[in-house]
Amino acid sequence: MGRDIEQRILKEIKDLPPFSAIANRALKLTKDPRSSAIDISRVISYDPAFTARVLRMANSAYYGFARKVTTVSEAIVILGYETLKSVVLALTLQNFYDKEVRGYGLERGDLWKHSVGCALASRLIAGQVKYPSIEEAFVAGLLHDVGKVILNQFVGEEISKIIELSGSEGLPFAEAEKRVLGFDHQDIGSKVAEKWNFNEKVVEAIRSHHKPDRAKKDPELTAIVHVADFICLSLGLGIGSDGMLYPLKKEALDLLKLDELEIDNLIFSAYNITEEIEKILA
Repeated sequence: MGRDIEQRILKEIKDLPPFSAIANRALKLTKDPRSSAIDISRVISYDPAFTARVLRMANSAYYGFARKVTTVSEAIVILGYETLKSVVLALTLQNFYDKEVRGYGLERGDLWKHSVGCALASRLIAGQVKYPSIEEAFVAGLLHDVGKVILNQFVGEEISKIIELSGSEGLPFAEAEKRVLGFDHQDIGSKVAEKWNFNEKVVEAIRSHHKPDRAKKDPELTAIVHVADFICLSLGLGIGSDGMLYPLKKEALDLLKLDELEIDNLIFSAYNITEEIEKILA
């Protein structure tokens, strides 16, 4: 049964979520190695509301620039092309994430705030541990729970069984999902990310963020997302019905060479980020 459900979900999912034409084009450009900053700037400029959201994020205290960014072209110069791609990706996915995810006990906006928080925390951790691509960490953090949106949408009847099993046996949702469906939100999220043409390291981080010891291609990236997820849940960002059932894995901390004091400092820094999230997403 699990395999049939999984194949049905993947068959029904289109190549990209239902974005506006402008957002859809911008997202495709962020994943096209032949695209340039000028290409993205030109596309975004056709949508004043989307442009305003990009500039609001570029001007947030998180990025810490001394002067106000007033144009997308200026944002490209100040933020850099890779960071701009991350910002565009985040804003493009907002409508996809920004909905009630009832099966996981998440009100409208909760999962979106958690996902953006995890993206920003992943970027923060990546910088501290000197991971070579902080923007890749941002993307993996942003997408890590995409499978929850998908499962909530496509397996309504089974979700009630998962909730019951998780509650009666005190299981993390991922384990209850696995028992009922034969796969979990990590599995389906990674398949969706593959379908959306994200690279294999990001796909692996999505597939293994609750069990970072499973990562083989880039264990460091998966560990970063795992720790960022824990930090966001500790701060109350999108806890839902299962958030506190996922412990912080010691092997992830060992891999990143983070001790308890450094985790406390990261939580403090991430707390300051949460104040920015409301402004960014307004």
